[in-house]
Amino acid sequence: MADDAYIGSPDNPKTAGIVCYLTFIGWLIAYFALYGDPKTAFSAYHLRQTLLLHIITAIINIIIRFGLPADLLSFVLSTIAGIILFMLWLIGVVHAANGRMQPIPFIGRPAQKIFARI
Repeated sequence: MADDAYIGSPDNPKTAGIVCYLTFIGWLIAYFALYGDPKTAFSAYHLRQTLLLHIITAIINIIIRFGLPADLLSFVLSTIAGIILFMLWLIGVVHAANGRMQPIPFIGRPAQKIFARI
């Protein structure tokens, strides 16, 4: 592993840490293409957090789209959920870009326990 490799290089652990936050497809790319040998603790840390963040986002989207009637309440709830998820996502991206292994609020610590094998 080359910690001094430029960001964007597959050899830099920050690359996988940042790419996994983009979308679920980005997570798959980061896991299968960028999280190679040797596996780094930094990349694994952010992969675990973003996996739980993507799962929670999908569950909330399903509940809002199919579980609530299309009215003002569902609009307000989806807006609030979107803002909260965006803030959590932004915190994670900033931590990954700055090379920090800090947990995303409410999601980071549980993700480390749930997905400890990643």
